[in-house]
Amino acid sequence: MITSQNRRIEQYFIGSASFFLILYAVFIIGILSSNLFYTDFATMISSFFSHKTFHSIYLSLGTSILATLAAIIIGIPAGYALSRFNFPGKRLFDMIINIPITLPPLVAGLSLLIFFNTIFGRWIERNIMDFSFTVTGIVLAQFVISASFAVITLKLTFDEVEESYEIAARTLGCNRFQAFWKITLPSARYGIASAIILTWSRAIGEFVPILLFCGAMEGKTDILPIAIFLNIEVGNLEEAIGLTLIFILLCLAVLPLAGVLTRKNKAMVE
Repeated sequence: MITSQNRRIEQYFIGSASFFLILYAVFIIGILSSNLFYTDFATMISSFFSHKTFHSIYLSLGTSILATLAAIIIGIPAGYALSRFNFPGKRLFDMIINIPITLPPLVAGLSLLIFFNTIFGRWIERNIMDFSFTVTGIVLAQFVISASFAVITLKLTFDEVEESYEIAARTLGCNRFQAFWKITLPSARYGIASAIILTWSRAIGEFVPILLFCGAMEGKTDILPIAIFLNIEVGNLEEAIGLTLIFILLCLAVLPLAGVLTRKNKAMVE
């Protein structure tokens, strides 16, 4: 039986939790919306449609999409292996995959720069492809962090898919790959789509590793975060704010979709 005292405590608890939720949401909205009021509308529009802005958007979208594609190609089998297989050193692999996320971005960028100054790294750049201070290096720097994020997200996605469905398919004549392809992947499609969006959001926002490994060269490596940094460096805050607003709009466009896909994935596995 719920007493009046317990009912009041419950109401206070719900009210307090809701207050802190609203407070933090208002805080975020206040910080982000302040960009709209710092500069005038005409300056903002002109920065939106400048040649440099289009270049930064094109470069950011192109590199982040390539990095996300590579991360998902790696992430699906790697996440599935961590979710379904038991093997020696599984916890070690799980820990290693988490390292890029937990490391400071500065360390990730510096490690890439040092790696390509080793004998093996220099051999790769001489015989396969240049990475240091190139657009290809941007994709690699984005991939290093986003692939780790993709593997972890996809592992959680496969964890939510009942393994009994695969077992049933295998008892009916499917081999393991066929069960994965025909049962698990379709069942996890919303989770995979959500992982793609979240991985891309992480990739397009990378800054410090790219700054260290690829430099801040206008017209060459100036993805959106680098372009914002360059404009702040020279005191061009109006241009930096215009690019910041574009970044915010990109995030606002994809994050609600990720939320819808996550809910659909939960509904499917339930």
